[in-house]
Amino acid sequence: MLEPIQTYFFERAKRKKLQVTDGRSAQFRISDKNHFGILVDAGNYNDRNDVLAFADRLRKDGHRVKILGYLVGRIDGASMPFDIFATAQLSKVSQVPKSPEVDTFILQKFDALINLSIHQNHKPLDYISTLSRASFRIGPWYHHAQSNPYDLCIDAGNSATLNEWINELMHTLQKIY
Repeated sequence: MLEPIQTYFFERAKRKKLQVTDGRSAQFRISDKNHFGILVDAGNYNDRNDVLAFADRLRKDGHRVKILGYLVGRIDGASMPFDIFATAQLSKVSQVPKSPEVDTFILQKFDALINLSIHQNHKPLDYISTLSRASFRIGPWYHHAQSNPYDLCIDAGNSATLNEWINELMHTLQKIY
């Protein structure tokens, strides 16, 4: 009963914010030195290691990288090598993220935003992806989602690991950009 109400207020808040954001310009080329924004489900330890390895690989290639993680539950002393926000920082009714880390991340003008939460479609990460000022948005394809905010979607399938998905993403970007 509560979920439809939350979804209504979530979508309403997202549409309202979209009306006041400025347009994006497509400037992304994989061969350039880019500024990447990476969203991650911070609750999975193995995925965190894959994300950090991916970020290090991008940095070695001369790119700048900013990571924001989402943690289901409470932060309560969780130490991460990147900024995080948690369920406790979501609006009670609409489930919209309410934290300075999220606001700062949304306002940054990334050349590319990548959502690495490939196995679960977290609404707060969808919200950030939709409102981001990134010129190019990349994310997983969720079969059950009615819409997505991404310019490029890659299907992770049921058995793909995050590392395999990242390799497929980079291969695809090399081919088309």
